[in-house]
Amino acid sequence: MNSLTADDRSQVTREATVTYWKHIVPIVQIAFAIHVLLLGLFLLVDVPVMWMTNAVSVTAYIACLLSIRRRLYRCAGMLICIEVIIHAAIATWCVGWDSNFYLYVFCIVPIIAFGFHSSPVRRRCLNTAVLIVTVGGYVLRNKVPVTSISPHAQDLFGAVNALAATALLLHVTALSVRFNLTMHMNLYQSAHRDSLTNLYTRRRVLQRLRQLGGGRREIPTALVLIDIDHFKQINDQHGHDLGDVVLQQVADVIAKCVRTTDIAARWGGEEFLVLMPNTPFEDARLIAERILTHIREEVGEIRQMSLNLTATLAVATLQEGETFRDALNRADQRLYEGKQEGRNRVMLAE
Repeated sequence: MNSLTADDRSQVTREATVTYWKHIVPIVQIAFAIHVLLLGLFLLVDVPVMWMTNAVSVTAYIACLLSIRRRLYRCAGMLICIEVIIHAAIATWCVGWDSNFYLYVFCIVPIIAFGFHSSPVRRRCLNTAVLIVTVGGYVLRNKVPVTSISPHAQDLFGAVNALAATALLLHVTALSVRFNLTMHMNLYQSAHRDSLTNLYTRRRVLQRLRQLGGGRREIPTALVLIDIDHFKQINDQHGHDLGDVVLQQVADVIAKCVRTTDIAARWGGEEFLVLMPNTPFEDARLIAERILTHIREEVGEIRQMSLNLTATLAVATLQEGETFRDALNRADQRLYEGKQEGRNRVMLAE
């Protein structure tokens, strides 16, 4: 069920549109260069209709680039689509079907699909225009006498356009894939990374546990629970801004001390958790000791202030037949006992 409000969807669309057009700008620049080249060629072979058409196209692409700079993306999309469709129709009529100018209309299909996904009427009109140019050009290919250029020149245009249009379409597709991957990576970052500390969230830890499954393993999964000592006093005495800096410093220490196979997450508030797949209890204990040592030595130097910062940690492993929640509860109980015993220590929940 989609729980996004209309305002949320609008915001997502705006952000996606900005990212999409950042990827499309190189295509517009390439198209501009192609039309400048075609303008020179048609001036050279003296085909007035075509060089005038290309002069208009060059102007259209300049306007398109200016529209993108001003974030008038729908205007830019319409300019590109109309220019390509009209140019392809005129060129096919004047230079012939075999000149392959119609191939360029396929390059705007991704732009039509994305740029006008919320405007179905415009999208249908543009799609219909693409079909008219391609199908209509094919039907009339032998009924329009081509007198503007020689057959040899037409063959040359056909080869060059087939190469350029295919290369451009491949590039457009690659950019669209890159855009799609960028959006997915941004979504993954938002869903699985804590915005303050850049550590993973609970969601990622639970996802990793599902990936590990519940099968029997020779080497168990270990976890380390970390809680900053007297963090509430830091917030009360120095403010939440400084408390956020402390959280970031502790997160940096944890990220530095764990291995690439471990999942370090902000578990909630001033509490952190490190999930360690295939890790013996003793190895997890050593990593916990290293984290505590680095917290003592490196965290607390903030804005010419020196805070004597410590943390209490608990280490546990998932026993055979035990759920993650059970192991977490054991570690949490030992963490509580560590707080009662004076904090600033590593507790073992064997």
